[in-house]
Amino acid sequence: MEDNKIHELHELHEEYGTAQSWYTNNVTVRESLQQEWRDAAQLTLPYVFPPDDQNETGILPSPFNSIGASGVNTLASKLLLTLLPPTGVFFRLLPDKDAVEGATKEELKQLDQELSQVEQDVVEYINQKAMRVPIYEMIKLLIITGNTMLYKVPNGSFKVFSPYQYVVQRDYVGTILTQCIKESMALLSLPKKVQEQIKDDTTTADGSTTETQVDVYTMIVRNSPNNYTVWQEIKGQVIDGTIKKYTQDKLPYITLRWTTVNNENYGRGLVSQYLGDLRSLEGLTQTIVEGSGISAMHLFGLRPGSQLKVEDLNNAQNGEFVSGDLEREISVLQVNKGADLQVPLQLIGQLEQRLGKAFMLMAGQIRDSERTTATEVRATAAELEATLGGVFSVLASEFQAPMITLVLQELEPNVLKFTVPSITTGISAISRERDYTNLNTMLQSIAQLGPEVIGKYLNIPAYLSQIATSLGMDANEIVKSQEQIQAEQQQQQQAMLEQQAMQTGGQMAVDSNKQGGQ
Repeated sequence: MEDNKIHELHELHEEYGTAQSWYTNNVTVRESLQQEWRDAAQLTLPYVFPPDDQNETGILPSPFNSIGASGVNTLASKLLLTLLPPTGVFFRLLPDKDAVEGATKEELKQLDQELSQVEQDVVEYINQKAMRVPIYEMIKLLIITGNTMLYKVPNGSFKVFSPYQYVVQRDYVGTILTQCIKESMALLSLPKKVQEQIKDDTTTADGSTTETQVDVYTMIVRNSPNNYTVWQEIKGQVIDGTIKKYTQDKLPYITLRWTTVNNENYGRGLVSQYLGDLRSLEGLTQTIVEGSGISAMHLFGLRPGSQLKVEDLNNAQNGEFVSGDLEREISVLQVNKGADLQVPLQLIGQLEQRLGKAFMLMAGQIRDSERTTATEVRATAAELEATLGGVFSVLASEFQAPMITLVLQELEPNVLKFTVPSITTGISAISRERDYTNLNTMLQSIAQLGPEVIGKYLNIPAYLSQIATSLGMDANEIVKSQEQIQAEQQQQQQAMLEQQAMQTGGQMAVDSNKQGGQ
């Protein structure tokens, strides 16, 4: 089996070359975009995409304003809460119709309970492995650069790759064809068998180590529409035991984009779309900060030829006397640019408002007024969620579903044979929430006409069914059907008739006894 993999790898080397050579030949496309990603990071979170020569001891650029950083963190937090809610299950495991064909109602109920338990186990697994931590960083990378990659660590969490760590090629519809990851690792951190394999390339004749860091390349190649081959190399040598084949649903690498661009291998981030406003805000803020610093300076001038001495003035204590006419001999520097600074201040306010809407900063989009109503807040939030609906849809199909599939491969792989995860958050949750709001609004409108109107015109069972559906619940399990209601009414009528009969029979017996006594 291993010989077949090595033979296939030789063929792949003939087609693509080594992982290092392929990476070097195709990195130029990415490098043309890196300056845009770096500019976006410097105006928001500089550590996300640092300069090329940055190291742990270097100082990162510091923006003059925090709107970009606050916007990215806020939006990332909201997306994280939507994609991975801290409470409840954000997906459903629905069995295929063919798999449950012919099953009885009791069997279906038992299966539903078992699948519900698997859903709870997946959520608990995500909590135990602290997967929200790397996913939060992943979302920030998507917002800023528009690109990121995840690797599912076996029986562990996710590892996040920044776009400057990998090169990717896609076909015309965006499907990944080839990608390569470059990681710089400490030589001593590698397994002993790997160090022995590359020993000839990392040591001199006397046995001393020539380098402490080595570049590890991970190559991922699509062989067919549903099959991938993965291997790792160091200095052109394939690391033993790293040649693996995956089907598409089992591939542990998830490559994501914020927005897609036709015939391009990389996406565009939200920050890139607002670079103009962020640059303008940064420049204007710098002007205000520096101008305010100049205005706040206290500089005193002494008239030439004055009898006052600078040393006496500098050494004078508060409340002391100094000989001379201070008001005539001393002048104070005044900039008097406050009126001029009002223009950039007004423009800064407009820029902050626009960026607040883009990054869901609620303080930047809700009308600042004592009469601001809760309805305005909800309407604004719903509008923003609808604006990001396309992003929710993409992340649901390209991130949530593959993530759940990879987790199920470790926990309950047999479940995937007869069911497919169905995402219940994101755009579907927004639609259900809007339905719930509309239903409540309709009920409140009818209630204003009086309770008798509700009883006469509102279909209560249908209304309750719609409410349950909008909350993501099975209406058939909660709301009684018309048949159940009629059966219960008949049972109640039967019970009342029996009770009346018993009362009538008891009264007749009493009357009979009275007549017999007489």
